[in-house]
Formats: sequence, C-alpha cells, structure tokens
Amino acid sequence: MTVSPWCWVALAILLGAVEMLTPTTVLVWSALAALLTAAALWLVPLGLAAQVAVFAVASIVFTLAGRSLFQRRRPQDDGSTLNRRADQVLGREAVVVAFDHGDGQVTVDGVPWPARLEPGSAVPQAGDRVLVTGADGIVVRVRPV
Repeated sequence: MTVSPWCWVALAILLGAVEMLTPTTVLVWSALAALLTAAALWLVPLGLAAQVAVFAVASIVFTLAGRSLFQRRRPQDDGSTLNRRADQVLGREAVVVAFDHGDGQVTVDGVPWPARLEPGSAVPQAGDRVLVTGADGIVVRVRPV
C-alpha cells in the first residue's frame, strides 16, 4: 500500500496550522519532515513502511537540529534590569511611608513601592530610612539602615 504525496503535503499543512496555535516550535519540524517525505515519494516510489520511516527519522533530525538552532539564537541574560523595575532599586535607600506587621510601603526617589521587612528586622516608623535588599515581583524587601 502506498500513500499519495499529497497526503503528506496535507499533513504538513495541518501540522503547520496547529503549530500556529501553539506557543512552541515543535510541530514545525514534523511539518517539514512531512514535506520531505512527500518530496521523497515524488522522486522514488516508497511503500507505506518506508514512508513512515522517512517521516520518523526526518522528524527526529529536524527537531534536534531546530532545537539546537533556537538555543544558539536565544538571547542570553545580559544582566539588564530594563524590564525588572524592582531590581533597579536594589541596594538603594528608601524612606518608610508606613509599615504594619512586616508589610508596608516605602518610597525610592519619590516613587512608592510595596515593601516587606526582612525576617528579624525591627519595624521602622514613618520617615525612617531603610535599605532595599531584594525584590519579589514588585514588592521590595527592606531592612533598617
């Protein structure tokens, strides 16, 4: 039994369409393998088992090669804090607006930040200076200076 090359082209289109619905790049490699299988079938008549073998091997090879390609092109963390605003205030002094049971608000250069006290730190009063020691999302961790 043989399958028409158009069936492999249809599978490639279907896999490509499903790939567009996912946030990954996994199915694109199988779609390319289906196209390669269709091209091989047009050049050389193959039985169903050989077609499936060509598709399986090509899928594995394309997936490994594609993963390697994308990992090399993935931007490395350059240490920038551009999109991590809370990290921009690490190590800076802040002025306490208010604190209640370890949670409160501080200002750094006039900008208010939700804050949490480091464990074991004394609760500061409004107007006291604290040091920003870390960040959890937009909440800065502080300790008295």
